[in-house]
Amino acid sequence: MNDPIKKAYDIDSIRKDIKERQQMINKYLITGYLDRDAAIIKIQKLRLTDENVATVTSVKLAQYSVPFSEVPNENIVAELKMQVDILTAELVKKTTEQ
Repeated sequence: MNDPIKKAYDIDSIRKDIKERQQMINKYLITGYLDRDAAIIKIQKLRLTDENVATVTSVKLAQYSVPFSEVPNENIVAELKMQVDILTAELVKKTTEQ
């Protein structure tokens, strides 16, 4: 079923997720400040709600897993970047679907 309203909502939601993560990344790169709690919440929420992110994350976690409380900011930013890449690919796919 091809529902244009759902598709538009999905596209807007993906764009919002990308924007939020990119803002956190940019703020960290410019100022060195990362709101760790907010970033971790965003990461964990997307891991639970996005199938592609969950798949990639589960493969990575099988190889190496450390609690968020113990990882440096650079690792959290790297995870945000990975999520942005996955979301960007999803956005491209959604916007080119008929």
